[in-house]
Amino acid sequence: MRVGGERWAGPQSPTPGFFGPAESTPPVTANGRIYTAVPGTNSVVALNPDNGEVLWQQTHHKDDGVSGPYNRPAVDGGIVFVTAWPQQVTAYHADTGDQHWHHELEEQTVLPPVATDEGVVIPTRESVQLRARSDGALRWERNLDGNATDSTPAVANGTIFVADEQESLHALSLATGETRWTAPFDGKTTPVVADGRVYAVDSRWALAAFDVATGAKQFEYRPSEVPFSPPIVGDGTLYLANRRQILALEEA
Repeated sequence: MRVGGERWAGPQSPTPGFFGPAESTPPVTANGRIYTAVPGTNSVVALNPDNGEVLWQQTHHKDDGVSGPYNRPAVDGGIVFVTAWPQQVTAYHADTGDQHWHHELEEQTVLPPVATDEGVVIPTRESVQLRARSDGALRWERNLDGNATDSTPAVANGTIFVADEQESLHALSLATGETRWTAPFDGKTTPVVADGRVYAVDSRWALAAFDVATGAKQFEYRPSEVPFSPPIVGDGTLYLANRRQILALEEA
């Protein structure tokens, strides 16, 4: 077997537009399939991981040039949950691609969803919503007076951890949306929760760690080279990547 060779190529983006190539969206694997948005289009697809075959494809606003592509999907319990600018929140059956439910929101910036047992967490520019998995009905909405355009929340132990991209990182109750704590934090982030801590890389390119229960900052790490990726955690070690290397951090 040749290592590093291309095995297959899936759906291709159209010709680059005025602003250059479309940004790619991270795929999600579940149920033996790959679910992903197709860059530069308004489509989300399910792919066969063995050969890249398109098993189903759904497209919103086919004839609307001002609409936007889907965000990274969330897949759970046989349902694919997706959001898209300007106001789309949709659930599709993972096996067939048939629409399960669809809602148009008032907020025009809708960020990637997170699927939980309690419901689907939908972050927007200013707020966070929880919607029912069964029909997308709104369970609660919490306005954070934010300006979030490029963050994704983390959910763990019944708590949502989300940045407002203004000046704070919030811990909200998954069940009610009530604030559990708020900590000073600058910029966009994709937090990671592990070992009783919330790890987040801020717009100043520093890694901060907060206590899950209280929000107290436990440490901050500033590397010699930036920017660097969100962390992953394994066996008590934090792994991050910057422009030229992979970093492994452990508690002193």
